[in-house]
Amino acid sequence: MFEIDPPSILRSPHLQTVLASRALRGAGSAGRALLASAERVTIDCGDGVRLGAVVSTTETPAPLVIVLHGWLGSEDSPYSRRVAAALHHAGFRIARLLLRDHGDTAALNVELFHSARIDEVVAACNGLVERYGDRGAGLLGFSLGGNFAVRVAAHPAVDARIAQVLAVCPVVDPAATVAAIDEGPAIYRWWFLRKWRRALAQKQAAFPERYDFGAALALDSIAALTDHVTARYSEFPDTASYYARYALQQNVIDALRVPVQIVAAADDPVIPARGVAALRETDRLRIALSSHGGHCAFIEGFDLRSRIDAAAPRFFAAGLGLAARGSDAASAVDLRISDG
Repeated sequence: MFEIDPPSILRSPHLQTVLASRALRGAGSAGRALLASAERVTIDCGDGVRLGAVVSTTETPAPLVIVLHGWLGSEDSPYSRRVAAALHHAGFRIARLLLRDHGDTAALNVELFHSARIDEVVAACNGLVERYGDRGAGLLGFSLGGNFAVRVAAHPAVDARIAQVLAVCPVVDPAATVAAIDEGPAIYRWWFLRKWRRALAQKQAAFPERYDFGAALALDSIAALTDHVTARYSEFPDTASYYARYALQQNVIDALRVPVQIVAAADDPVIPARGVAALRETDRLRIALSSHGGHCAFIEGFDLRSRIDAAAPRFFAAGLGLAARGSDAASAVDLRISDG
């Protein structure tokens, strides 16, 4: 169970979401230590694919936690920096992995990012574990990164040293998420369109002989832009086929090889909670659905701290401290954590 009870003035899911994505940039002394120890690395994922990561190691051997940002985010997204700082302060090694074309990595690969590119993310996670995860590893993903994290846990090639996964507000039904963005408050559509257009412009600048996104940049909805890019720059016959490839359907859950904890909010304005609620728990999946929390926010009080930043270090400390790595018991860690 994972339930927050913010004061009434902070219960708006839209306020929660905006505060988490914009207002909470600082990570204090832990954030400064994280930045001071950070090293940018490039991981060879095979078949000529390369992904970037920002790694913060520790002076003594420690478990590794890989952090996956959301769609159009980066290693420097506020939620990513805050939780990474909290984990690093707690003694973990941290690798903030960048999805293809995110952050400043548009020039690393010729082919365009899409959300079905799971094999390269698995390869990157495995590569990071090989370099830094000799004491065991965990995986933490937000939003689309949470979707990737769950699929990594179900992938037959996942490294056995990845002992547990925490997915915060993961995308479950891509079509429902796109509809929520396009049909909800205009700020969400504006926000994602602005960032997507910027990402496409960076890709075009990196490979001008390959891409011309002039027509794409004029489209005014996430659905229309997805249809356009899928039809012209992917291997999928249509958008429905593309969505089906990365939706978190029950067959993905049934294939889990690593214990997974999903944390979501019933009032999430971006990820409809009905998708999470429709998933069936198994021995390797636990689902915690809070009444409040917005999208990846879970702000409890006027100090504007996220419960995730406090809960994640304790969750991974409990799981990665288990004598038997990968034990299903790791997924049952109770996330009802106070600061006391």
